[in-house]
Amino acid sequence: MNRATYITVLLILGLQTLALGQKKKKDAVQDTTEQESFIVQPKRIEFEIGNKDEDFIVISAQEKGLLVVKQTTNRTETGFVWEMYLVDSALSVVWNRALSINYGSVFLGYDYSDHGFFLLFGKSQYKLDDMTVYQMGLAGEEILSYKVNLALPLELSHFEVVANSLIFGGYSNMRPVITVIDLDDPKPKVMPGIYNNNSSIIDVRTDKKTNNFTVVMSEQTQSKQVTVSLKTFTEKGEIVHTETLDTEYEKSLVDGVSTSFDNGTQYVAGTYSKRKSEYSRGLYLAKLNLGKQEFINYYDYAELGNFFSYMRAKREKRVKEKIERKKVKGQKAKFNYRLLINDIIQKDDEYVLIGEAYYPKYSSYGNNNFYNQNGFGASNGFANPNFIGYKYTHAVVVGFSKKGELLWDNSFEINDLLSYSLKENVQISVEDERIVLLYVYENVIRSKIIQNDEILEGKSFDPIELHFKSDEIRENDKEMEGLEKWYEGNFYAYGIQHIKNLKDKDVKLNRRVFYINKVQYQ
Repeated sequence: MNRATYITVLLILGLQTLALGQKKKKDAVQDTTEQESFIVQPKRIEFEIGNKDEDFIVISAQEKGLLVVKQTTNRTETGFVWEMYLVDSALSVVWNRALSINYGSVFLGYDYSDHGFFLLFGKSQYKLDDMTVYQMGLAGEEILSYKVNLALPLELSHFEVVANSLIFGGYSNMRPVITVIDLDDPKPKVMPGIYNNNSSIIDVRTDKKTNNFTVVMSEQTQSKQVTVSLKTFTEKGEIVHTETLDTEYEKSLVDGVSTSFDNGTQYVAGTYSKRKSEYSRGLYLAKLNLGKQEFINYYDYAELGNFFSYMRAKREKRVKEKIERKKVKGQKAKFNYRLLINDIIQKDDEYVLIGEAYYPKYSSYGNNNFYNQNGFGASNGFANPNFIGYKYTHAVVVGFSKKGELLWDNSFEINDLLSYSLKENVQISVEDERIVLLYVYENVIRSKIIQNDEILEGKSFDPIELHFKSDEIRENDKEMEGLEKWYEGNFYAYGIQHIKNLKDKDVKLNRRVFYINKVQYQ
């Protein structure tokens, strides 16, 4: 599922962690022994950046390829030119098209479905009631456009496409709204049971197999507890089922991600906190069957054997000794974290949950030089001029049984990342005998292979491979860099690089490019 988030300006600060881990129970930060890497980068494509190029967007069509959208400042009589390139799984250009977007338009989001690629533009990022959707197929035939008028002015937070229907999520008069527009019948339809006080949209999850979509919401109950509700609809906006999770007294559910509504069964996982606290205390897993809650199980962070493995050895030892001392006294050690939940994935008879721990970081000197280009107004630090970014510490990966039992846990150190936009960094590939974890920072792919709570391959560091033998990176644009899951164990890394080449013939001395590298893990 593509979350409808524009590839945002990404500003990464901090020092690169140079420690290389060996294959052992935890990554030893102080160990610099080189280890064999299993990362391969078989293909690369470059788009040279001119003075009139503004930004790039990459939209995945899984094994069918990637759509690269380039915003330029080239002008027509009516608007600016946007260029589009479809590249196949070998990163060869299949076709390219140009599209004139009216002056004053703002790019708001994108998605891909069996009906092709969809690009959403509006006149403003806020209170949207007049938008345009452009649709193009994989064959690159005629580009279709649709005028979209919503029933209510909307501050947009989500844009998804399922089958031939467009799903818009956001807020009107500070209340959540979900609106569905069928392209065959463009009259907007507002989903029932969403427009409530004391509630917010956590996520909109689409299921390409059933053409259903689920709205995951945070709601405050009459007893002032915060919980999670799920409302599943068909592509036409017809209600399939709705359910609100029952939670224990003094426990509030901070967030949640869900599986698809498959044969009446749905799992929900996320973090929970002490009543009214913004910091989470641990993880939960709940099961719904035919709309009825079967169970909800809670696990404190102290119950996870590898949750603190990202720490240096001495600090980790002190934390675990504290946990044991509490156990001897019949007490529980309590730890507070902010955890960004990425996804829940089914693996045979298990459900694998991944999240990233982070905290906001502030400067004592103040800094007003940052800005956020997130089309959907993500959480940021504008309220505090001293905010310099979100500091990530580690990713946690947890396996649950279908009965909600905690089977294993593992972690992946990512404490070299500082990002002004709160976003998912770590990508995961769940395979039969292993789980691969990867992220990119400063032109280097960090990766790790685990099998349940064991580490098969410790953290490795692989530079982004360049196009020519004598290429050297002169500068890396930290505002545009990332790594995304593609298809069947394949990923793609992307970014902007300033490259110099002093030796190879018929190659420019200096060039500035937007690159995409295909990434595989053998």
